[in-house]
Amino acid sequence: MYTVGQSKQVDEQIAALPAEALAPFLEATVFLQVAPWNGSPFVRERPDAPMRTHTFGEGGAGMITYLIIEYRRVVELVQVVWHD
Repeated sequence: MYTVGQSKQVDEQIAALPAEALAPFLEATVFLQVAPWNGSPFVRERPDAPMRTHTFGEGGAGMITYLIIEYRRVVELVQVVWHD
C-alpha cells in the first residue's frame, strides 16, 4: 500500500473541483494507494518512469499527475485538473 501526499497547491486544486468530481477523485486516490504503477506514463517514451497520470470522472474529465517515490512507498500528487 502507498501513502498519497499532496502540496498546498494541490490542496487548492482539489478544493476547486466541482461537486460531481469529488467522489470520482476519492476513488482515484484509492487506486493510487493500491496500484499507482497502473497509471499512464507522463512521457510515453519513458514507460517505466515514476511520473504518471490517471484520469477520473465521467469521460475522463479529470486528470491527476503524480510521482511515485517507490523506496518510500509514497505517491506525491503534482497536479489535479478538471475539464468541464
